[in-house]
Amino acid sequence: MSEARGVTLKDIALRAGVSTAAISQALNDRGSLRPETRERIKLIAAELGYTPNKHAAALRSGRTMSVGFVMGDTTDGDARRALQRTRQLNALVRASAAHGFTVTVLPDARPDLLPGAQIDLLYFPDPADDRAVLREAAARGIPVVANDLYIAGAPGLSIRTGYDAAVRAGLAHLESAGAERIGFLVDESEVPRDQIGESAYLAWSAVRGRTPLVARVDPGRRRLAREVRDLLERGADAVFAFCEEGPEIYLQLEATTAVIPRDLQLVALCTSEPGTRDCALNERLGVTHVCVHPERAADAMFAAIESLTGTLVPGDVPQVIDLPWELVRGSTTR
Repeated sequence: MSEARGVTLKDIALRAGVSTAAISQALNDRGSLRPETRERIKLIAAELGYTPNKHAAALRSGRTMSVGFVMGDTTDGDARRALQRTRQLNALVRASAAHGFTVTVLPDARPDLLPGAQIDLLYFPDPADDRAVLREAAARGIPVVANDLYIAGAPGLSIRTGYDAAVRAGLAHLESAGAERIGFLVDESEVPRDQIGESAYLAWSAVRGRTPLVARVDPGRRRLAREVRDLLERGADAVFAFCEEGPEIYLQLEATTAVIPRDLQLVALCTSEPGTRDCALNERLGVTHVCVHPERAADAMFAAIESLTGTLVPGDVPQVIDLPWELVRGSTTR
């Protein structure tokens, strides 16, 4: 077996004066070698600069050391959704490289490509994408990892990104601070997190018998000031800004006669994804916010990858992992 630095098991065996089988047993902590022999072999391997070849080991075990990433065509007309998908792919590439994996990109509408794809598992980042490739993977027993989507009857992992829980926590905080008419400001987009957040708001309002007040902001944010003003005119005494415009709304409100948080309370939802400063900026301005961490989905997947590719069998109940979120209180709520 050739290694990254040219050192082979045979090289170690020649130096140690034992068989290559004994070297393999020692380095993999198997067999019945004496402890002192096992330790001596490991020391010799370290001195020679031996580095295990993960891909060779994977081939012997039937693994490919590659993750399939589902790319949807629906991002073409939505810049925010396309940016979100790019961030998801970048996070997966970074996490995969750190674990010795490669990434294979598959179109969501081409399940016919799946049989020829050499992957250990399939990552489905957007619950709004075409699920044909997802169903094909489940039928073939390929473990599936999906964001905010439960895959019944298939081995895999469901990662709850925290948007639903974060929105409910922010609304509950406003309610406990005395808000009676909570407006919900959401982007005019098909980004799943916005849809999840709005669904959580509508469900939360229905359970409490509250009339929902939803305002939508255009991608260029040209209507932001008008939508905030409209919420105030409709009687909102609090705003949950799901479009991560907490700082801008805060500055706009300060320019009006409304006093924060006496006349209107504000909670913003933000992410800690690379390339964003949402959480830090809201905290510096004192805006109460809920910070979620969707960029940790790929790391959560690799933390569970051994069980995904080893012990699960078709028909198993998927594991469920909840990503963390934090409610950070500021001066914009009572």
